[in-house]
Amino acid sequence: MNPARIRTSLPNRQAQNCLIALIIPFVLGCGVYTFSGSSLPGYLKTVDIPLFINNSLQPGVAEEITEGLTRDVLSSNLLRIVSSGGDASINGRIVSYSNNPHTYGSRGNREVDISEYAVRITLEVEFIDNKKDKPIYSGTIVGEGIYDFQSETEETGRAKAIDHAIEQIIQNSVQGW
Repeated sequence: MNPARIRTSLPNRQAQNCLIALIIPFVLGCGVYTFSGSSLPGYLKTVDIPLFINNSLQPGVAEEITEGLTRDVLSSNLLRIVSSGGDASINGRIVSYSNNPHTYGSRGNREVDISEYAVRITLEVEFIDNKKDKPIYSGTIVGEGIYDFQSETEETGRAKAIDHAIEQIIQNSVQGW
């Protein structure tokens, strides 16, 4: 055997062994972890989401939140949606809806320049484990949507507020952070 060949192959072999030693724990460790973000009990497979109750004076907002929440729960692939009798339920009530100035300044004496408005939707939400007849999450959520008054409409702010509220509902209930 050529000694020059041994000297050049030895570092390569050590590098290969080192690389294998680094890869094996990584590969074996990856099978243990899940990135679903869910800490839901394993026996919860289905959820029903009744139409949210609307105690605000804003028409249609309950339907938009219920539909958006249903869409996002479906896309999360954590629970299957059923019309009634689910292993869990997400119930909600819209407490208030407001559209108020958010950012404003002064142009001169007694003149106010409003540049942004904020739509705020306050909801009371409860995520119930129907199998054990107990709440998993219960709380108040405020969805906020800020929009540029000069280039956007209240509907834009409303859509942002609904998306923000739904995101919080998902995080606090289904994903169980």
